[in-house]
Amino acid sequence: MTIIGSDKTTVSVATGQNDYYPLYLSIGNVHNNIWQAHCNTLALVGFLAIPKTEKKNSDDIKYRKFKKQLFHSSLSKIFVNLKPGMTTPEVTRCGDGHYRRIIYGLGPYIADYEEQVVLACMVKDWCGRYLAFPSNLDEGGVSQSCEHTDALVDSVDFGIIWDEYGIIGELVPFTNDFPRADIHELLAPDILHQLIKGSFKDHLVEWVGQYLELTHGKTRAKAILDDIDRRFSQWMGNDSKALMKVYLPAIEGHVPDDMVRAFRALLEFCYIVRVDVVMDDILAELKDALRCFHTYHTIFQTTGVCFDISLPRQHSLVHYELLIRMFGAPNGLCSLITESKHIKAVKQPWQRSSKYNALSQLLLANQHLDKITAARVDFMMCGMLKHGLVMRIQPFGELGITSFPTLICLFLYDQIHADDHHSSADVPLCDCPSYMGPIKIFHSATATFVAPSDPSGITGIIDSRSCSISD
Repeated sequence: MTIIGSDKTTVSVATGQNDYYPLYLSIGNVHNNIWQAHCNTLALVGFLAIPKTEKKNSDDIKYRKFKKQLFHSSLSKIFVNLKPGMTTPEVTRCGDGHYRRIIYGLGPYIADYEEQVVLACMVKDWCGRYLAFPSNLDEGGVSQSCEHTDALVDSVDFGIIWDEYGIIGELVPFTNDFPRADIHELLAPDILHQLIKGSFKDHLVEWVGQYLELTHGKTRAKAILDDIDRRFSQWMGNDSKALMKVYLPAIEGHVPDDMVRAFRALLEFCYIVRVDVVMDDILAELKDALRCFHTYHTIFQTTGVCFDISLPRQHSLVHYELLIRMFGAPNGLCSLITESKHIKAVKQPWQRSSKYNALSQLLLANQHLDKITAARVDFMMCGMLKHGLVMRIQPFGELGITSFPTLICLFLYDQIHADDHHSSADVPLCDCPSYMGPIKIFHSATATFVAPSDPSGITGIIDSRSCSISD
């Protein structure tokens, strides 16, 4: 199973072509801890086209449909080489050492909601998995499928399909060119855009601000918001995680209790889906948190903050139980993976490029990075980077100690086995731990002490410098 992900990114705010649309690919048998460690499990396979036109034509319906169909045609062309493996079994050695006949297939597609709209060939504000009207997405309905869409296209007018089913009949999804692939089943959960940025930041946090303005007026509301301290410019990475931890106690006393309970239920849901291993009891807790959230988030309607809480990103919470059973824990399968890959695959190579027609330079830089990574893996498999070989060729003439690597191994043994009656001199060198990391030599060190004392003077600060001088 292959995992696909794509996400637009901007490398500079200057004028010109500074936005890129990278497409990433990975395999499905990767553990979450490997995903989160960014160990080159995600590979850049290409850049998708970003059509440009004059502003007067940017909202033209034909032009917008052309952009979407170009997106699907590009994906179909890129993955055409994978199609033979989806129809003809290949004898492959599995992780347990046994050989089996394997048939491959397309796996989940990591994308935010705007891109899911394009992928599923659907109208905005509709659900990509169930046929439910935007006014009541949580009501549920018949599951969407390519077979159902094809039947509608063959028998119903395109205008009726748009209005009654939320489907753009003129578009053909790229999954139609591959066996056993249904784009409606391959839309992956996205913790970042659906939960953190969507339901939490764009919905609940904004609604709290609107509630405070309705209740206390703009001036008093700003003072309360300063007390809550919600002024974060970026809602991603460690900042968003830290804010989610402190936001719940910060709003207590400023908003009704049911709003606090709605926040608590959503935060509970977010923390549950971030676990690395999901069992049946955890899924039960997930359903309970979702039920509580649906019970209490109606307070935003009754207080007049918003009149419509049927929103696609909040509605996506309903699908998490099924998606977890299909694709596993969503902690690693998230757009955080693709956004972090932007740094190494797009932004850093762009900074090293000439900035002029940089696309070919980005592709070449990524080819070099992939070859270096593959070479390192090959060297490791051949044992060329083991047993301190890199360390033995380091020049230790500056220290005047040619046996310095051996002394480090003996020192580490004594530190690890401090309670053992045996010393490093009693054990063979092969039993001592080896050190493969870099070694830095410092000729001096400075320590600063801050303490109210006579030696420190009236400032309470004293510096002490130690220097090492070779004889």
